[in-house]
This record gives sequence, C-alpha cells and structure tokens, in this order.
Amino acid sequence: MNNQKLLETVSDISYIAGENKYFSGNSRADVSTFIFWAKEFQKENSKTNWHEVDYISSIEGFTENKINEFLY
Repeated sequence: MNNQKLLETVSDISYIAGENKYFSGNSRADVSTFIFWAKEFQKENSKTNWHEVDYISSIEGFTENKINEFLY
C-alpha cells in the first residue's frame, strides 16, 4: 500500500469526521480508529478506478457510514 495514499485517506477521514462533529472523547483512540478506517477503505478500494468513480463521494460515504456504525 502506498504510504502517500494512506496518509491522504487518513487526512480525508479525519477532516470528514471533524465536519460531522465526530469525537469519541478520546483523541488518541479516534486517531487509531481513523487509521484503521483508512486501511480498510484502501483495501476495499484497491482495484477501484478513480477515473471512473468519484473519490470524494466514496470517502465521504464510507466515513459517514463508519461514524453512524460507531454511534448507533
């Protein structure tokens, strides 16, 4: 897995989570969670052609689903 892509994915997930006011109360746990989610997203989308699929919509949907799973 390309480290640059993983770092970008972690950054995107963190940003989206912040926009959605997500905070578990433990920032270190949240960082670990975002890294785990980023690895999962990268694995699930390892064969995705980002020229055909909108990355921003995909990462937003993925992150919002993860937040909802965590909260409910």
